[in-house]
Amino acid sequence: MSTGGVRDVSISFATTLYIQVVNVATGLLAARLLLAEGRGELAALMLWPGLVAELGCLALSDAMLYRLASGASPARLVCGTMLALVAALCAVLVPVGFAILPFVMPGHDADIVAAAWWYMALYLPTYFLSLFAANMFQGQLDLVAWNVVRAVVPTLYLAGIVVLGLAIAPEAPEFAAANIVAMLASAALGAVLMARRGWLGLRASGTEARALVVYGAKAHAGEVLHSLRQKLDQAVVATMMTASDLGIYAVALTVANGPLILVQTIANIAFPKISAQETQAGKVVVFGRYLRLALVLVAAIDVVLWATNAWIIPLLFGAPFAPAVHVANICLVGLLPFAAKLLCAAALKACDRALAIPRAELWGLVAVAPSLLVLVPAFGLAGAAASLVIAQGVTAVLLARRLGRELDMHPLRMMVPNAEDVRLLRAAIARGLGRG
Repeated sequence: MSTGGVRDVSISFATTLYIQVVNVATGLLAARLLLAEGRGELAALMLWPGLVAELGCLALSDAMLYRLASGASPARLVCGTMLALVAALCAVLVPVGFAILPFVMPGHDADIVAAAWWYMALYLPTYFLSLFAANMFQGQLDLVAWNVVRAVVPTLYLAGIVVLGLAIAPEAPEFAAANIVAMLASAALGAVLMARRGWLGLRASGTEARALVVYGAKAHAGEVLHSLRQKLDQAVVATMMTASDLGIYAVALTVANGPLILVQTIANIAFPKISAQETQAGKVVVFGRYLRLALVLVAAIDVVLWATNAWIIPLLFGAPFAPAVHVANICLVGLLPFAAKLLCAAALKACDRALAIPRAELWGLVAVAPSLLVLVPAFGLAGAAASLVIAQGVTAVLLARRLGRELDMHPLRMMVPNAEDVRLLRAAIARGLGRG
């Protein structure tokens, strides 16, 4: 990892730490203001639009990053084409979302059902616009702007919740509205910054659209299966258990998945960095360094959370959420394989081998679906968490084996720190002390 790479990681980690703190504060306020049932209603509101977006996005986010980072297309052309593709996606996905709502929201109060309709209609376009605005800067390796744009959503979401909490007694629909406003603001800021850099374009290209869709189609099957595997446990809990159970499970996932925002940050940086390497050897070196960094961070945070969850969760979220402690600790077991999976997937996409990902994700889905049907009725929320861990392990092993064949390297050896890692760590520490 070069000096620039260390700087990029440092800036991104600082932003990620800030986002994580804000997310924790948001989760705390949601739990305190909505309690377990209301928190479950909010999770249900956000679950289905998010799932529709992930299943229908055609992996255009990955395609956009690849086209920009590899220098295949100019930024203005990518921008204009992506705007046209967002409009087309929303024209298809919003009606699809409307069609499924009557089947997935039974048993909820009328106001929650009504909110589900307008949230579906507003979430999809605002989500895509805010996501792709941030992707423009990530793909161009303008990581300072990328971090600013991606930090807007959690910041304004928290601010909106605080204002609502002071003004009224907010319920789940008001929380959902605050999220929409935050995403709109992020998209608007991204558009302003792109215009200043000369990247904001309105002209769409059929050739560019085809290139984006073709690349995205290769990765999309893997993304769909990944989303299903990641959200299937929540969907099962939402349909088989109570809103209060879903609220407890949402808190457990919030705590246990905290380290993943760091790993996702590393993967988001690694993807364009690996894509930019001209040789296979260069790709292996860059992948290995980012993989080791991710695993060390996750292992360290896992240990801290295991030791403190029994105290932290009831203290911060309230006594009604104490059952989330055991569930969160089970989920923590799966974070190391999940971290490895994210980095392996990023490397495969950077090598334009995204078609290798769906097979591993399919086996992960094959593992999680029957285990949910067996373990959730028998063990409740703990069974859902255990099913998630099983699927993460299966997917990580298969992706690591496939990447090893692709790059002609042994995945386990990539996890062992080397002298260059130590040198870079010492250099980073020395720079930090020098600034201090």
